[in-house]
Amino acid sequence: MNESVQLNWAGQPIRRGGVYGGRAEFLPREDRRDRREKIIQNDLMEVFENGALTKALAAKELQRNTGASRASCYRALQPRGRFAKHLHFEADLVYWRRCET
Repeated sequence: MNESVQLNWAGQPIRRGGVYGGRAEFLPREDRRDRREKIIQNDLMEVFENGALTKALAAKELQRNTGASRASCYRALQPRGRFAKHLHFEADLVYWRRCET
């Protein structure tokens, strides 16, 4: 029984069949989109298919193509990130290089 206990507005546990009874803005929203998009290697290959780009432009293109958040796109372009072995940084440009694994 490791489930976290849901609390009502007064800090008391919500029992089976009970309701939250608090303010509407604190209710969990059902329409939130899942922001855990995955950026895969093919997405980056597609962005760099025409050559090198600046990091900002590459992140913007990656965001447009995948729908991922801006932070996720910049994380994918980090020199020590997930795709570091495929990225080459020179001055302010980022290059894509193929690696045989």
